Amino acid sequence: MSVLIARNILRINQGTFQTGFPHLLAVNVNGCKTYATKSNNPTNKNIVFIDGVRTPFLMSGTEYSKLMAHDLATHTLLSLQRKTNIPKELIDYIIYGTVIQEVKTSNIGREAALAAGFSNKTPAHTVTMACISSNAAITTGMGLIACGAYDVIVAGGVEFMSDLPIRHSRPMRNLMVKASRAKSLPQTLSLLANIRPSHFSPDVSQ
Repeated sequence: MSVLIARNILRINQGTFQTGFPHLLAVNVNGCKTYATKSNNPTNKNIVFIDGVRTPFLMSGTEYSKLMAHDLATHTLLSLQRKTNIPKELIDYIIYGTVIQEVKTSNIGREAALAAGFSNKTPAHTVTMACISSNAAITTGMGLIACGAYDVIVAGGVEFMSDLPIRHSRPMRNLMVKASRAKSLPQTLSLLANIRPSHFSPDVSQ
């Protein structure tokens, strides 16, 4: 899921956007009405939800089984950009929320942004706050806009249950680390001889 958040953004003509307008009641982005709070004070920052997209919800281990979490996030970023036609260079910041961290791509927001073709100069980070991680990403984006740091932010969330990061038990991990430092084959075999059936129990968080 991805949503586009902005402060005072206005479509000048097809495919052209400009920020910094003090009054924004509604803009039309590819036919979708976008609403903001009404204010007569030009110093107020009207924070606008422009549009959003999401991937279909599917059972784990089905059509998404060969993907990774950042692949789904990448797809939503690309779909959102196509839907709104807002240039990538106009996006100031990207934030994603997730609960289950994948060790290879712990910063899903950054990985998805790069895979979607955003500049490596576009900052992106990932937040984790249990089941409201995506909401935390959105409110973080709104806060960055409200304080004047950025004007246009993409925020969203992703959760991927088809490839859970199941770890070896801690005793097994310790043995594997020691075995990797062994100086000879006999030392390695000596360490591996200490493996017990209980070592194969996965390390599952309680």
